[in-house]
Amino acid sequence: MKRILCYGDSNVWGFVPGSYNSKTKLVKRHNKNELWTTIMQEKLGVEYEVFYDGTNGRTTDLDEINPGRPFRNGFTLLECSLEIHYPINLIILWLGTNDTKKQFNRATFEIKKGLQKIVAFIKESVWGQNACAPKILIICPPPITENLHPEFNFDAIRKSKELSKLYFDLSIEMQCEFLDAGLYIQSSLIDGIHLDSNSCFIIGNRIAEKVNQMSI
Repeated sequence: MKRILCYGDSNVWGFVPGSYNSKTKLVKRHNKNELWTTIMQEKLGVEYEVFYDGTNGRTTDLDEINPGRPFRNGFTLLECSLEIHYPINLIILWLGTNDTKKQFNRATFEIKKGLQKIVAFIKESVWGQNACAPKILIICPPPITENLHPEFNFDAIRKSKELSKLYFDLSIEMQCEFLDAGLYIQSSLIDGIHLDSNSCFIIGNRIAEKVNQMSI
């Protein structure tokens, strides 16, 4: 059985757009059958086993400043996730949106470098089959839409639109697979950053098609 780990942010976790409750500070999560990871699993069939590790607010390699929640740095938690889900044939990376937040004031080339740091670590790891590194599929998240979440601004929209080319270039440089989610879906107009159930269905099927084209 081929094992796939999906590693990323709230759009891997399953954040329902616009569901944040300011009183409880909690959000709603898509039902399991609506998650794109579940859709992908169903499309791929029983020869594959899909795991997912998504955290709301996760960045490539930054610690959150405001409100300062722990465990949002995607790089520092990566090795733990790789070991937990070992052996891994393929890791799918869905990161970058949170790096565009106002609090970080991060340039797009720095976001690329943050993801490159993750890719390089995976390529040097032994958490794949037979003590080899897992293969890597980089997903570029769909751009942020105009309906802005308060942690993002119009500069974040610009940055999110620039990530596709930067991530594609990174995939060539690091010899990874690449898929631009923004070619198939858009972020919800409710909050500008999360996926509705229809987008989850579309992208789950599209990623499954991509995986089927790969040799893992």
